[in-house]
Amino acid sequence: MLRCPILDYLQTITIPTPFGVGPINCYLAEGDELTLIDTGPKDAPTLAALRHELDTRGLALKDIQRVIITHAHVDHFGLAAQIVAESGACVLSHSRNLWGLTNFEHEWGGRYEFYRDAFVANGVPLDYAERLGHGMRSMTQHADSIPADKFVPLEDGDRIMLGSDEWQVLFAPGHASGLICLYEPTSQTLISSDHLLRDITSNPVFEPPVHGETERPRALVDYIASMKMTAAMNIRLALPAHGEPIYDVRALVDARVAFHRSRLDHIEQQLDCCATTAYELCGILFPKLKSFDIFLGMSEVIGHLDILEMEGRVRREKRDGIERYIPTQK
Repeated sequence: MLRCPILDYLQTITIPTPFGVGPINCYLAEGDELTLIDTGPKDAPTLAALRHELDTRGLALKDIQRVIITHAHVDHFGLAAQIVAESGACVLSHSRNLWGLTNFEHEWGGRYEFYRDAFVANGVPLDYAERLGHGMRSMTQHADSIPADKFVPLEDGDRIMLGSDEWQVLFAPGHASGLICLYEPTSQTLISSDHLLRDITSNPVFEPPVHGETERPRALVDYIASMKMTAAMNIRLALPAHGEPIYDVRALVDARVAFHRSRLDHIEQQLDCCATTAYELCGILFPKLKSFDIFLGMSEVIGHLDILEMEGRVRREKRDGIERYIPTQK
């Protein structure tokens, strides 16, 4: 464990995951209520590493009293049910994550039809769209549902005591529609989860509508707005879920926004000459992607197309069941 360079009650626990993104940084806050922020996925080496890291501090899973989940992706909450079973801890997360955390297997299993139909509509061949949908369903092996009575909803602006300080809940949708960061204003510390990562860009993940909504989130639209929000804050240190700490949030956000603006221009150019569907664009931008990574590539492309459409730079037409994007200058 590494202690936060600013707050001595906050420690970083870096544990392995079976995913391409590599290890995840979880954060342990000592104080009146021992709190773990994110858990890692349900995976034997991950669980063993978490137990070992706690043991080096004279702690065990049974000692954890609260678990804060920054968003409902399996690498962030997969071990929450195990922790609750051993400790009785409550689980705090944004209210949008209620169904994904308490009814995980059904929610993720039920996404198969959404992703299959959405990918087919965006030009993916049916057999491959079905394989991608099944790939999403396979993620259920990496998490279990938590008991509904252990879920505590959080909203933007809520306050949580960690250690001796009061932290603010910061709703930052984009990478996930229910993502939260935690901010401590005195030390100007942000636990940024996947919202801000130093060395890799956060993918604006393509998601179905949450319960009670009919429209899917516009992930990249939300993500850029969330980045600009955090860039306007006074942040001395950002602690991400993957990789090293961030010491200049504004410079990072400027670089990320510039990257996305450049990609918007590139996609518009490709639509003008070489492609009309999101799948065709994905093949041009990411020609070497295979398997589940195609899902991430499609998420990225659809996010940019959402912005181009919102800005009036392309129009969307449905022909023979396929969504096609046409530059408006044509």
